[in-house]
Amino acid sequence: MNNEYWFDFVAGWIGGCAGLLVGQPMDTIKVRQQTLKRMNSVNYAISIFKYEGIRGFYKGLGFPLLASGTLNSLFFGVYGNSIRWLSEGKQKPSVSDVLIAGSAGGVAQLVVACPVDLIKIKMQMQTGSSRHDLGNSFETKYRGPVLCLQDIYKKGGVAGCYTGFNSMFLRDVPSFGLYMLLYEEFTTKVISLEQSASLYAVVLCGGMAGLLSWTAILPFDVIKSRIQADCPTNPRYKNTWDCVMKSYKEEGLLVFTRGYCMMAVRAFPTNGAIFLAYVTSLNILKDCFGLNEKEKESQVVMT
Repeated sequence: MNNEYWFDFVAGWIGGCAGLLVGQPMDTIKVRQQTLKRMNSVNYAISIFKYEGIRGFYKGLGFPLLASGTLNSLFFGVYGNSIRWLSEGKQKPSVSDVLIAGSAGGVAQLVVACPVDLIKIKMQMQTGSSRHDLGNSFETKYRGPVLCLQDIYKKGGVAGCYTGFNSMFLRDVPSFGLYMLLYEEFTTKVISLEQSASLYAVVLCGGMAGLLSWTAILPFDVIKSRIQADCPTNPRYKNTWDCVMKSYKEEGLLVFTRGYCMMAVRAFPTNGAIFLAYVTSLNILKDCFGLNEKEKESQVVMT
């Protein structure tokens, strides 16, 4: 028995860190668009730079950077091992195999992703500007992610650390299944094997999969952001459905598309970077153990 089962966990950790570093500035703008005063991406970028400088775009980065590797390691590790188990004996995984494995990975990463996203959003809500400029900015000011986590736990316990879990479950589980299905379909059309793919092809396939899957679940992302940005001591929203109804009554259907432009700008390079780092790392590990040659030989036999 080979050690391939842990390759996906290691490569996923590297890919997650790469994607976070690329996408954090655009994610900060997206979150503020979804939770604060209605304003376009350019004005938000100007406001962040004016009041907070370059560091303002990377608010909430420290804790997610440590944890992003972990949650992506969980996702890709569970996905990679699930897809091998589901497609064992088959020439290639079926659509249902990919959807199930991707969704399973989405469930696995939620354990880490929910508190990480919550802390990231709390930090990103510290605008450095007045309420008049951006609207109802969050009133608590945290010096760092650890103090933020301590405060959330003190006020709400373990349950408080998983605020927004239901909306995040609705967002992540189907989207990760779709994410991997799109990536697998794109790689089938563009390249035959990941091992022989050019860097540009991997970035293209990963970027398109990320863009389309994020587009499909944007309304759930808006709701998740609003619930996690809510004040824990005096919450505005009772639950996911209450947030949906109040958001709709106040701003109409367009509220569920807020942050789309910045999401679209962010999704392609972020997910391109994730898959580039993931596939490159995975191939290096396989080369070290001689598994790439075995896979190529098996492909030749099947064809």
